[in-house]
Amino acid sequence: MVKIGIMGLTGCSGCQCEILNCKDALYKLLGKVEFCYFPLAQDNNSFEEFDILFVEGSVTTDLDEEKVKKGRKVSKILVAIGSCACYGGVQAQRNDEVTLEEMLKEVYGTTEFPVNVSKPKAVSEIVKVDYELPGCPLDKKQFVYAVAFLLNGVKPFFPKIPVCHECKLSETECLTLKGIPCQGPISYAGCGAPCTSAGVGCQGCRGDCDFPNYEEMISILKEEGLSTKDAANFIKVFRGKQAQERLSEIFSKGVLNEKRG
Repeated sequence: MVKIGIMGLTGCSGCQCEILNCKDALYKLLGKVEFCYFPLAQDNNSFEEFDILFVEGSVTTDLDEEKVKKGRKVSKILVAIGSCACYGGVQAQRNDEVTLEEMLKEVYGTTEFPVNVSKPKAVSEIVKVDYELPGCPLDKKQFVYAVAFLLNGVKPFFPKIPVCHECKLSETECLTLKGIPCQGPISYAGCGAPCTSAGVGCQGCRGDCDFPNYEEMISILKEEGLSTKDAANFIKVFRGKQAQERLSEIFSKGVLNEKRG
């Protein structure tokens, strides 16, 4: 029996809820796998050995770090699920702008906590991650596919094409041409583009597609009325360290007319 664990760190548990929404698939899995650890869904949990461990949430406390390090040690395959685990998530969007003390003081009014806290980090910044399933929340179909692949000894593979590709397939009118800020050209598809089909610009919650052109994306967003700073902040919302490193490199080269900030 394949042993599976689903762990939550600092996050909203939305990705775990999406997994629970895979009702029919979960029923079929129960005959082939054992969910040894899934505190959100069951009372009896064992944290001793996993064939596959799925981890949701960013590493934000010493308890998170201790937990994920132990999980890595006792698991054969570790999969980061959701944008918090893959990139640091929304809570990491200002890591490069302010100190931890400033964050805590602004949000909580104090820097004193019963646990040691740190700036939110992606799971891969702490331990080796074998696969990533990004999204806010993750796409439940991709979760099911990933489990099916792994149970059959196949490496999960999802092409990192841009969201624009899915808009073309669904014949969704390009929002950029309508003047609506949209990150589709640089964002990783696989969600089915529900936001753009509803008339809302892609927020980039699944991170970068292959070879994202940040410079051109910022130029397009500026044409739609955003300042350079606002365009950069828009791109950073879900991407955490992934975007911060790229943006830092771009601004250090001075390739954009307006200075950041």
